[in-house]
Amino acid sequence: MKFLKSLLAAFIGSLIAFGLLVLLLFGMIGALIPAEEPVAVAPSSILKIDMSSVIGEQTVSDPFDMSSIVPYTGGSSCIGILDAVRAIDCAASDPAVKFIYLTNCGSSSGITYMEELRGALERFRTSGKPVIAYGDNFSFGGYYLASVADKIYADEFAMNNILGVSTTIIFLKDILDRFGVEMQLIRHGKYKSAGEQFIANDISEANREQNQAMVDALWQAAASGICKSRGISPEDLDRMVNNLELNTAQDMLDAGLIDGLMTVNGMEEELATLSGAGSVKDVKMITLDKYAKARIKTNYKAKDKIAVIYADGQINPNGSDGITEEKFQPIIRDLRADSSVKAVVLRVNSPGGSVQPAEIIRTELELLQQVKPLIVSYGSMAASGGYWISAGADKIYTNSTTLTGSIGVFSMLPSLENTFKEKIHVNPVTVRSHAHADMGSMTRKLDRQETAAFQAQVEMIYDHFINIVAEGRGMTPEKVDEIAQGRVWCGNEALGIGLVNEIGGLKDAIDYAAVSAGLQDYRIESWPKVKNSLDKLMETFNSAESAMSAFSDPEHFMESLFQSLKAEKGIYARVPYIYYFE
Repeated sequence: MKFLKSLLAAFIGSLIAFGLLVLLLFGMIGALIPAEEPVAVAPSSILKIDMSSVIGEQTVSDPFDMSSIVPYTGGSSCIGILDAVRAIDCAASDPAVKFIYLTNCGSSSGITYMEELRGALERFRTSGKPVIAYGDNFSFGGYYLASVADKIYADEFAMNNILGVSTTIIFLKDILDRFGVEMQLIRHGKYKSAGEQFIANDISEANREQNQAMVDALWQAAASGICKSRGISPEDLDRMVNNLELNTAQDMLDAGLIDGLMTVNGMEEELATLSGAGSVKDVKMITLDKYAKARIKTNYKAKDKIAVIYADGQINPNGSDGITEEKFQPIIRDLRADSSVKAVVLRVNSPGGSVQPAEIIRTELELLQQVKPLIVSYGSMAASGGYWISAGADKIYTNSTTLTGSIGVFSMLPSLENTFKEKIHVNPVTVRSHAHADMGSMTRKLDRQETAAFQAQVEMIYDHFINIVAEGRGMTPEKVDEIAQGRVWCGNEALGIGLVNEIGGLKDAIDYAAVSAGLQDYRIESWPKVKNSLDKLMETFNSAESAMSAFSDPEHFMESLFQSLKAEKGIYARVPYIYYFE
């Protein structure tokens, strides 16, 4: 055992030394990289939106992002959706920008981001400036955005992936049975299907119903924009997609989905002509992220602020990544006490998660709302716990394609009783002071009384959830219960049933917050502060000591692992689905 401990300690020490060398290398590379020069926008520029570039919730400018220098290294730099939309809006009235050029339409950063960008492009076109799109391939999200353009061109051999919307649920009961694992699911909500894949080997009718309704609604939300822009009927588009009539670029041209076929060289020459440049080499082009850096400036002279809190990720207990009490509670309290912050916009992009941190965060937001406006903007999803924390806001904006609602609660605990006895042939013996002292220990199944106790907790929390929604949305609890039951809605459906107030993006929410607070001159502050590669690397090193301690004692490590699995039992408000646009 001493030898093993020494070996593991040496291994961990080597990892730390290697990490320090990597850190030193980062510093050396950083010193060699020249300081970023101010970005200038040349007259008669084309604003290029490359859809292969990453769009995220917040802008991350990473000084250690080497992806542009060393291929295939990845990187954390991205432009946030708010900065992207503000840059497009700015370009509409910027005399230096002649038009917008969309390219790499085979990529997409997510349909909800595409919806917000599309709205900005529609506003840009009302300025009288055109939008031109080119695709060497087309994804559904990419084409959805490109369809707003005045002209869409494609490579002759462009591939089309406009196939519809889908979600795939992998049911695991059969394989869990093979290992003797029994998942015990306690839930409230006819449609609360999180965990169903662990206790069944096929989809339930209620779950199939809500998923079918969701994929149909998401398709409709996006397809309606395409049909309106291209002047085709929804029935024709459905027929072409169902019958695979849009396989080639020529098929798309014949169907009226694009306006012409040309090579990349031909597209470059067309851009030169449209921009009034003498030749291709004289074309002046600026990317969206660089244009945002040049034009979107923080007005530090403004004393009044609108704070944007990005609740991005899963809601987790303290000590985890994502949305946690220890991270968000201090932020909300500080913003409530800061007299220069006149309004707060909560940007929610979350599938939900643990109930207790969600309630703590919601309570803090409720206190903040007593002293200043609280406006909510939904990103890709605001489901379960994500809806929990935001239901009481003064006004909620959602995108049409946002996954919204999932007002339901569940608890799930694994039992390894059969695994121990029949698969690995070990015999855990528990000594307890009371009849239920080992409840949820995984060594045995819950008995009837224990299951009832968990069900009572779930029912209590579900009742609290629907009362939160009822009070926040001005409904009766009975009405909320009718539209709840764990069902997920897309944004335009959520609007129709009163779960949200208006269809719109993050910029719309900020504009409304300014009106609510009576502001004309203000600056925007974002919370929490984003982390770059170096920040994340330092966090890894800070946890190295505890990692060494854990790995150097294998027995303690295995015991900690078992205890952490036991600690996973809890009550959750979370949605399990991802919907794919293909």
